[in-house]
Amino acid sequence: MPSAKDILKKFTELKTLPHVAIKVTQLVNDDRSTMQDFEEIIKLDPVLVTRLLRLVNSPYFGLSQKVESISKAVVFSGMRQLRNLVAVEALRGMFKGDDAEFSAQKLWLHSATVAILSGMIAKRIFGKDGEDVFLAGIIHDIGLIVENQIVGEQLREACKAFREGKGPLVECERNAIGADHAEVGYLVTKAWGLPQDVLSSIKSHHVVKQVKSVSSTSSILQLAEFMAGKMKYWHIPGPIEPLPPELSAHVKEKMADYKIIIRDLPGEMAKAKELYETDE
Repeated sequence: MPSAKDILKKFTELKTLPHVAIKVTQLVNDDRSTMQDFEEIIKLDPVLVTRLLRLVNSPYFGLSQKVESISKAVVFSGMRQLRNLVAVEALRGMFKGDDAEFSAQKLWLHSATVAILSGMIAKRIFGKDGEDVFLAGIIHDIGLIVENQIVGEQLREACKAFREGKGPLVECERNAIGADHAEVGYLVTKAWGLPQDVLSSIKSHHVVKQVKSVSSTSSILQLAEFMAGKMKYWHIPGPIEPLPPELSAHVKEKMADYKIIIRDLPGEMAKAKELYETDE
């Protein structure tokens, strides 16, 4: 069976993620980067420029004036928010294709839902900036897309076993593939240079263990994925993994606030439709 590193090597050889997306991510992590640096890189991809301007002018941002240039888009949205939009655009084309055992399109909707929920939880419950947790949400299951491209037949065996109740998805993956999507996703995104807290959350989003902080990126991602599952925004129907005890207690304590988030999610999803809708 291939290891996670073997899968990463084959995926890297495909050169699936656009160079511009990788470069933008690297710029965000470099304190010396300027807005002009962002503009120069993004201009290399005219299609990306068009899509980004469309997104920045969508109801999701609710700007009072129309933005017509990338330089203004950076000013209005901020560098990390723009990085997230670039990530959305880079990933959108990878989440395509449906069959009986695996639906990339349902996975894309699930990822978008988890991203939006993560941002809502960060801002409303913890009063935190939501950009990094949004990125973690939109990209947390990228390992499944990688497995679909490299070991698609074995992934479908794992999905079938999960549907039949033969264990958690990651366990079914390890049995069929030799690795799981959390491990594969961690290695892939580490190679892309994402922030460490985002990497840690991707690696641990299926780990039910004691948490150090309920407000960490990892905890928020687990909360968002749990809520998405409960609301049936899932990619593979099956048992929903329980929350760690600390997060379960936190939700009970803040139940009124979480009920408001659940109530408001459809409206937030509608505003963000430009972000996650596909051409298919």
